Amino acid sequence: MNRSISFLLSLTIFGIILSSCDNLNTKVPASEIKKASSWSGADQYPTFSDCQGMEGKEAQQCFGNILGESLSSYIYSQELVANRSIDAEIILVIEVNKEGTISLSSIEDPNYVLSDVLGLDDLLEQAVEQSPKALPAVKTNADTEVNVSFKLPVQIIASAAE
Repeated sequence: MNRSISFLLSLTIFGIILSSCDNLNTKVPASEIKKASSWSGADQYPTFSDCQGMEGKEAQQCFGNILGESLSSYIYSQELVANRSIDAEIILVIEVNKEGTISLSSIEDPNYVLSDVLGLDDLLEQAVEQSPKALPAVKTNADTEVNVSFKLPVQIIASAAE
């Protein structure tokens, strides 16, 4: 009799444990996940070693200046030929991955500049690839490095080839 009571008690405890495990599977609403993953002022943007110690807008501006100077320097060292006079903006969609590698994700070209400057798209790709490696962005509430992308406007000014 003791053995059957012990068996029933064990079976009952096992059943309680199993049913309580189901209660542990809670679902987090998508809105909470989105809120937690949204960028906050405490998060750290990607940066370069020259910008370390800076925060917020100052750090963003430093990163943008270094990246802009790197891209400009590379582009100005190349010879390009335009089919028409151009004074228009294109937008580079830049990605900085978890390892700090910078890449060109896409180019937004509302003014059709790429079709009028032979090889500009390849040149922009190369300019981004040769840029210095960055320190990745950090999502501080999860203390983890994350991929980020941002838009970098680039003003293209060119005279038509004669």
